[in-house]
Amino acid sequence: MGGEAWSLEHVSAGFDGRPVLKGVDLAGSSGEIVALSGPNGGGKTTLLRLIAGSLAPLAGSVWRRPGRIAYLPQNPTVLLHRPTVRAEVSFTLERSGELEQPETILNALGLLPMADRNPRDLSSGERQRAALAAVLPGSPELVLLDEPTRGIDSSARDALVALVARLRDRGASVVLATHDDDLRNALADRVINVRDGKVAAMSLAVPT
Repeated sequence: MGGEAWSLEHVSAGFDGRPVLKGVDLAGSSGEIVALSGPNGGGKTTLLRLIAGSLAPLAGSVWRRPGRIAYLPQNPTVLLHRPTVRAEVSFTLERSGELEQPETILNALGLLPMADRNPRDLSSGERQRAALAAVLPGSPELVLLDEPTRGIDSSARDALVALVARLRDRGASVVLATHDDDLRNALADRVINVRDGKVAAMSLAVPT
């Protein structure tokens, strides 16, 4: 496990003046996978957005190591704007200057047969995999995934586990919000419970 990759110090955050998270102190390291557990509305998505930098804190400070951020929101459709699935992956790789071929991640996620289709014409599970392929190619420094197994089958989950483990082994810091016990148990180095705006460490054996 490497050095610190991101941290939140005394952070509070919310919307329209209503705090969702209050007084959060939390950090993650390179080469570590942190799983966020807890009920809907407890603050998991808000926490991911803070780490990603897409939401500014109401109080406290957020720090992240420089480098590419791969962020999968709960609604994958918001990421998919290009004419084909292959083009989505190519766009990410070209923007990041990485030399990996799009086919590498398309093959890993079982998407080669639909590589030249418009992602908006796919089923919900296929769109989820297309969104994962669009954010996860190459070697991002920070990987933030919000319910990444929603709508996908067990073989796609297995492919995702292998992909995320490979990114971790390359030194990525990974944070995933999930209700999927199998995913969490397969990958998490730490589990953080996010409930009522507070965070607390959990045993890896404790279910959501």
